[in-house]
Amino acid sequence: MSSEAFYTDALGRSGRRNRNWYSENLLNVLEAAKEKQAREIDASIALAKDLLQILNSPRKKPELVPPHDLVPSEANCLMKPIEPEVLDLLYGSTEKGATFKYLNARNKKSPEEKFNYRVTTNLEYGWQHKQSRVPPRDFNRGRCAILRDTFYRKNNLAPDPPHYAQPAGGEFSICSVYSCNF
Repeated sequence: MSSEAFYTDALGRSGRRNRNWYSENLLNVLEAAKEKQAREIDASIALAKDLLQILNSPRKKPELVPPHDLVPSEANCLMKPIEPEVLDLLYGSTEKGATFKYLNARNKKSPEEKFNYRVTTNLEYGWQHKQSRVPPRDFNRGRCAILRDTFYRKNNLAPDPPHYAQPAGGEFSICSVYSCNF
């Protein structure tokens, strides 16, 4: 028995145990609290009766879903055939970067153009991407110039404002603990 099955079974058993406790003890506990006049509890008793009515109502039996009929295809393969000109990049070239050119040519096609169906869960990200309403935003693959766009000025330097200038008028002095010279 796998751990997932164990936890599923334990969750179901604890749910049944909670339902049984509520159906047997909830009204008794609320009535006892009402007799002790601990607080206004009439609304809670009405809610508990509604809850017990829901718990005791008959449940629908689950419907069996008929299995889907699979139509076997003639070419029972995962990938669609690769174009001859793309294969020629890989097998017909003697250059050193032939694999890189082949992978770039294959990367230009979307997953639904390369595969018959989603083979892995990773293909779900790009599957039928052309039908999506929102166009992709990150065309830079995460490399964006945040510092250049936000930190540096986009216009020429301006002179300092007047309040940055030297203090106008008056004398300044250097004071120390022993003397103060004006």
